[in-house]
Amino acid sequence: MSELNGRGLVGNMLGLGLFWGLSPVITRGLTIVGVTPAQIIVFSGLIVGVCLWLLQYFTKRSSFANKRLWLYGLGCAVFLNVPFGLSLYVITKIPLATYSIIGSTTPFFGYAFALIFRLERANWRRVLALVCGFSGSGILLFPMADEVAPLQISTFIIVLSFGMPLLYALYHIFASQFWPSGAGTRQVGVVESVCSGLLALPLLLIMMGSESFTMSALGAVGLVAISGLWVIERLTFFNLIRNFGPVSTVQAIYISTVSGVIFGYYFFDEPIDWRIAVSAGLVIIALWLNARAQSLSVARPASIL
Repeated sequence: MSELNGRGLVGNMLGLGLFWGLSPVITRGLTIVGVTPAQIIVFSGLIVGVCLWLLQYFTKRSSFANKRLWLYGLGCAVFLNVPFGLSLYVITKIPLATYSIIGSTTPFFGYAFALIFRLERANWRRVLALVCGFSGSGILLFPMADEVAPLQISTFIIVLSFGMPLLYALYHIFASQFWPSGAGTRQVGVVESVCSGLLALPLLLIMMGSESFTMSALGAVGLVAISGLWVIERLTFFNLIRNFGPVSTVQAIYISTVSGVIFGYYFFDEPIDWRIAVSAGLVIIALWLNARAQSLSVARPASIL
């Protein structure tokens, strides 16, 4: 398997959005069968790291003796573990619909940070893409939010939840701007995943002690399954971050909203109505606008399909 290249913005974003849509469904299932958030972070990180290392070893051997690479991986792990751990906690406290719409604000934070740090210029296509994508998510999610009365969700949890997209946006900026020179996507994926798992290991041992490595057979199978998905997700994510930047990459979150509803239909018999078609249309428009803005912002031509 060769490394993903910088071509195919829309295709990579579609794949990433599908993975991001399925991931909360599986992680919530893991917590239901007794796998703790700390166990998910530690073991999934180590499993993903080992899988990516094996892929790198048998296809294109590269040295990991690079101080800058490991400092980058450690920085990514810190910026990723905090919002990831927060998301694992939040997803057990609020409805999936509310979780998804809060997550859909990540591109707004990302674009704001990009403008503040002067990584992007104001672009009407980017802004319109954000509006279309967020509107597509809102059409699906706001009506569904009536299933749980607002008073059943504390204000503290809602405010805490908004820390998740804000911190994810900072993670995307860091991952894009401090990419180690000469490093490939698999190398970066190995180092970040291993650092992420090892960084959370002391917390796991403090919280669970001798039971840190204990889980049900169903939980272990689910953890291995989602780790396999995250191997592909890491490759796709770092390919997009490296070649197209954080603003384009993070807009895959809108696809995850639509895919999450579709997964709900297939796995939980949740109804699909006209909102799905309208939402999907708005997301497609957002993807096209984003890809158009990207193609006009680089000097060299790039394929977006």
